[in-house]
Amino acid sequence: MHPGVSALRLVVWLAIAASAIARGSAHAAGFSIFEHSGRGLGSAFAGEVAGAEDSSTVFFNPAGMAALGGTRLDASTQAIIPSIEFSNRGSTLTPVVGGGPLRGTDGGNAGETGLVPAFHLTHELPHGWTVGLGIDAPFGLRTEYDPDFVGRYHATVSDLKTVNINPSVAYRLTDRLWLGAGMDVQYAHVKLTNFLDLGTLCTTAQKVPPAVCSALGFPPQSAAAFVKLTGSDWSLGWNLGAMYEPRRGTRVGLAYRSRVQHTLRGDADFSVPARAVGLVGPTGQLRDTAASAGVVFPDSASLGGYQELGPHWALLGDVTWTHWSEFKQLAVNFANPKQTDFVKPERWVDSFRYAIGVRYRPTDAWSFRAGTAYDETAVANPTLRDARIPDSDRIWMSIGAGYQVFEWARVDLGYAHIFVLDASTDSQDPVTHSRLKGDFTGSADLFGLQATAQFD
Repeated sequence: MHPGVSALRLVVWLAIAASAIARGSAHAAGFSIFEHSGRGLGSAFAGEVAGAEDSSTVFFNPAGMAALGGTRLDASTQAIIPSIEFSNRGSTLTPVVGGGPLRGTDGGNAGETGLVPAFHLTHELPHGWTVGLGIDAPFGLRTEYDPDFVGRYHATVSDLKTVNINPSVAYRLTDRLWLGAGMDVQYAHVKLTNFLDLGTLCTTAQKVPPAVCSALGFPPQSAAAFVKLTGSDWSLGWNLGAMYEPRRGTRVGLAYRSRVQHTLRGDADFSVPARAVGLVGPTGQLRDTAASAGVVFPDSASLGGYQELGPHWALLGDVTWTHWSEFKQLAVNFANPKQTDFVKPERWVDSFRYAIGVRYRPTDAWSFRAGTAYDETAVANPTLRDARIPDSDRIWMSIGAGYQVFEWARVDLGYAHIFVLDASTDSQDPVTHSRLKGDFTGSADLFGLQATAQFD
């Protein structure tokens, strides 16, 4: 069998296997995912917008496809092992029911290990054209707290998964200037769960005096309902890129990826304890119903450079801006007219990510990488930081190595440790109006594996 055919089957198999076990875990600002290349992980993805080292440029900058030639494929998987810990610092019930302390634990490690796959293919056509296809997960999130978490009325499970199918095209306008464009066909699925304090809702939602609620057997935190919201949607976006090579070994890249507007449609499933049915039933609330939510996944722009420093070294760097101020609120609309719609202000702010790295290639077969990045949070202040997305500034430290196994096949490994800076919260639950007060600490270890094949 021709080695090229074997490589093609290997890379496609890896992509299918990785996709089957993918779980989203955001480890860029907000709920973005940067992990689209096991090779790029080794340099904290610095300079990917200008590097065009393999077909993962489909995602980072489609213009870079014009630099590749032949047919290129890569499949990678990044394992993300996060740690998210909460320390309670005086969380309280709403003053309407007396403002006493919220009872519960710190919730354990809310981070869950996830695998993020990526697959890219490019093919050179005559007359300066190149086409490509990328399958990535550009956004994702997974946090899960213990059921007795002190913030269980704010969040227990928050799970966002995306799949982005990205057909692309590039054109070599001149020997030095390349342009690219692509379409994003994007699927999103969301699951959110939390408990509802029926004793507090007896007063805040049904306007019953706290003493009466207690006399009926429903003081605050004595009985809880549970809600699970799920929704999914397909939507469209687009991306553009340009790359300029003033001389061999020097490249500058600019890329833009549009926002994607999703209308997530699904269900709200409520579980009410048997002893509370008489209290809740007459209101018509807390019944299973259809639900929908509008969510904007933000646009972003990257500017970066790639500079070779002699025959063995290269310097990489970039800046990425993300338009997080598009994420103004989380609003869920219920088909049941008796159920009050859920609206939580977010009011995130735009953020920047700065990355710099180096690549060392001592021989044609071996290469080594290192990099660092500073990733700004999108959360403006502690009142807007919640347990679902306890976002904070991040610092990346990365290393990686690659080996050319055959003339047509390469394997790369990458590792990064992410230091998540400590951050506090003083957020109000919009349903029960309880306040979650405390500190979040976190970190993550990322491991990346990439197989690359090329056929000239």
